[in-house]
Amino acid sequence: MIATATLLRTSGLDAGPPISGAEPCTATAIPAAIEWTWSPWRERPGRAAVALVFTLGAAALVAMLGGGAVLAVLLALAVGGTLAPLLVPARCRIDESGIALSRAFGWERRAWSDLRRARAGRDAIVMSPFTHPRRLDVFRAMVLPIPAARRDVLLAAVRSHCERHEL
Repeated sequence: MIATATLLRTSGLDAGPPISGAEPCTATAIPAAIEWTWSPWRERPGRAAVALVFTLGAAALVAMLGGGAVLAVLLALAVGGTLAPLLVPARCRIDESGIALSRAFGWERRAWSDLRRARAGRDAIVMSPFTHPRRLDVFRAMVLPIPAARRDVLLAAVRSHCERHEL
């Protein structure tokens, strides 16, 4: 199914064109698997530094207020886990079985049969299980960050997978 919905406004990504073209892919060749890494410290060092300051600041505040070292470490882990997309490099993979994203806490995978929409943003690809934008996209969609230096090459490769699976 060809998606015509717009990119999530709440994701902070710039809306871009749909990944697939107007017609489904008719090629019989199976596209090669694509794998890349994305580092927030290389792509967005300012945001990564602010996230680190907030993580360490929350722990320092609890320690200064007498909360104890254990509580400070637990709070740092909680804040760091929440801000992990801004702190931890991501590893992305797209192959014939589906898409996968690895962060600090392991891999998250989705089969092509579970995806209904794909949109390219300025610095990420949003893959959603819904045909039209919904509020649940914030929780259910997978956002695959794209390194700026390889954006065009990666989008072309991802486009062939999306067209093959009619996204």
